[in-house]
Amino acid sequence: MIDLFFPVDPPPRDELQLIDLIRYMALPPEGDKFVVQAMNTDYNTFACDPFDVPSYYYEHVRRFIWRHRLFIGVEKQADKLSLAVGLPTRLQRYISYLDAMIEGLFVEARRSQGNDWRSSLFDLYLSVDYFVGRHEHNRGNVWREHNPDKIMTTVDVTTLDWRTFYDSADVNDPVWSGLSYQFDVANVAESEWQVLADAAAKYFGLTNPEVKLKRRRRGRQGEAGSKK
Repeated sequence: MIDLFFPVDPPPRDELQLIDLIRYMALPPEGDKFVVQAMNTDYNTFACDPFDVPSYYYEHVRRFIWRHRLFIGVEKQADKLSLAVGLPTRLQRYISYLDAMIEGLFVEARRSQGNDWRSSLFDLYLSVDYFVGRHEHNRGNVWREHNPDKIMTTVDVTTLDWRTFYDSADVNDPVWSGLSYQFDVANVAESEWQVLADAAAKYFGLTNPEVKLKRRRRGRQGEAGSKK
């Protein structure tokens, strides 16, 4: 299953920097396709020629890009935020994993003809997102144990009720889903990143997201000072 691609360890810092260097933008669909632009943020130029993706991927891709850039934004600002214990390394692993997933779709887009193709890798990613929710190895293993008769690779993602799936996400938490920001991290105010960092901790199921790493460090320093 696709969770086998999920990295065991965080990627090197230079890999995270390269991932952050390229920013994707999905333009609104026109007919049976939408255009994706990839910008090199160091030079403010296109990293490659814009390319077409079938319009039935648009809603998935814009939400995917929001989530990926959200994780990158929180991780980059780790020194400014109070993060739940374990969150930074989890974010780093997800950033690397999500980059591989979206690249699988976009590589297919750049080499395919027409607008009626599908990406088996990205479709599998979507299936896991729909049924499992998260993508770590242990999450996939637990789901498989409880669903031994369902084979994820055989799921036809076009038959899934994505409208209800996304509508439910938007109603339950429009901030986390991205709806409140029109699915664009450029609309996130500086003061709102802490809220998103706490939401990320909640999403990952970290124990007591209110106990932040920086506060724990300050507590230890205080204890050390009191012993002197």
